[in-house]
Parts: sequence; C-alpha cells; structure tokens
Amino acid sequence: MAHILLVDDEPEVLNAISRVLRKDYKISKANGAEEALQLIADNVFDIILSDIRMPNMDGIELLTQIKRTNPEIARVLLSGYSDMDSCQKAIEDDVASIILTKPWDNFELKNILKIVLKSQQLEIENSQLKAQLRAQIA
Repeated sequence: MAHILLVDDEPEVLNAISRVLRKDYKISKANGAEEALQLIADNVFDIILSDIRMPNMDGIELLTQIKRTNPEIARVLLSGYSDMDSCQKAIEDDVASIILTKPWDNFELKNILKIVLKSQQLEIENSQLKAQLRAQIA
C-alpha cells in the first residue's frame, strides 16, 4: 500500500483529504512544512501532497527541498486559483508533477494520485532497467 504524506496548515483540509484516501493508502499528516521534513527524515513516502500557502515555508519551497533530498518521492501541489502563476513555474521546474485545485473533486483526486503513482513506478523501473543494461554492456 502506497504511503502518502499530506501537508497543510489547516487541520480540516488534512482530515477531509485523509477521509477520502484512507481506504486506498497509508496516510500520514503534517501541519506544515517543518513537520513534513521531520516526517520525511524518519519515514518512507511514495507521494507528498502539499498545500501551496503555508506559514514559514510554502509548499513550493517544501517540494523543492524534497526534490533535492528525495527525488524518488512523487510531489503534488494543492492550490487555490490565485496561485496559478506559482504553480505553473513549479511544473516547469519539475518541483511538482501536477497541481490540484481547491476545492478538489474526490474522484479526480483519487484518479490523479493513481496516475502519479503509476508514473513514479514506471520511472523507477526504467532507471533500474537502464542500470541493468549498462552493467551488461560494461
């Protein structure tokens, strides 16, 4: 079962998303970027779903750090419509693979996370196959 870290400074949002996903995923929750970084240091996650607007460190900065230290973790941003310019830059810079907007649609949320996980698995398999091929050629 895939492990998802939900990051948002609003407990109601964390609880609502958790209720939608808890049957299909192992869920951990962080009430901000600092708590998320602590959890990442001690756990293995497949996906980080982070809000963009949080105090102290925003979601883009958080996902940028995660990309540097744990590039194998899939990264998804959750954003209000007012953040679309920042979100576009996050996509272009490969900080996040996709942006979900608030309010989210539960069906869309579940399907997007499935697609992101499948893409992540294919990238890992591709890297492994390339390594095996290089080893056989050498």
